[in-house]
Amino acid sequence: EQEENDLKLKLSSLENERALLRNRMTELNEHGAFLERMHSDYWRSYNELQLQMRSYDRESLRRKIECVSLHLDQLSRTNVINDAFNISHHDVYGTINGFRLGSIQSQPVEWEEINAAWGQASLLLQTLANFCEFTFPKYRLVPMGSYSRIIRKEDETVLDLHCPSDISFGRLFGYGTFDKAMCAFLECLAALEEQARRGEPGLSPPYRIEEDRIDEVSVRLQFNSYDKWTKAPKCML
Repeated sequence: EQEENDLKLKLSSLENERALLRNRMTELNEHGAFLERMHSDYWRSYNELQLQMRSYDRESLRRKIECVSLHLDQLSRTNVINDAFNISHHDVYGTINGFRLGSIQSQPVEWEEINAAWGQASLLLQTLANFCEFTFPKYRLVPMGSYSRIIRKEDETVLDLHCPSDISFGRLFGYGTFDKAMCAFLECLAALEEQARRGEPGLSPPYRIEEDRIDEVSVRLQFNSYDKWTKAPKCML
């Protein structure tokens, strides 16, 4: 009988331990499920954050690449333009690729050189307009070296941006179409400057252009002095 009672006590103890183990297993399972949910939520949040960061990084990187590429493209084009068109000065003259633009009595310049300088200036202005994807509203430049022209779009009038070599500087008349071409050139330059200021409001050209004048000096040759006429294209360059 005593042995039977001992067995019953052991059985009861085992059943209590079993119940405790069952409860503990239930708690562990519930805690494990909680940890699994936490683990899943963590990785889901982590992956979402990674995607957001990657998306942000890609977008930010894309913008930076586009910005840098644009600046590099502009710099490369600008360098090409600087290399192709060397603008400088020689005494009282403005020069482009070594050609003097103007003439004074004490240091006369042949028309062949002046016409070549205007041809280079015309090509430079058209190149800059192409670079800015800009179309001159009133005129069409026709760079042709020493025989460059400007065409007025309204009536297709051709203005010669060159002067015959047999015309002397002392004459008062005979510069009509040449004067008109130089004025048209200055108007095209002013239009391009205005377009540039729209893109860069802080841009401030060193000389003001107003009608046929730059820095208050006319580009017209007729009824003008040598010194003033020579100064005008120098300021223009």
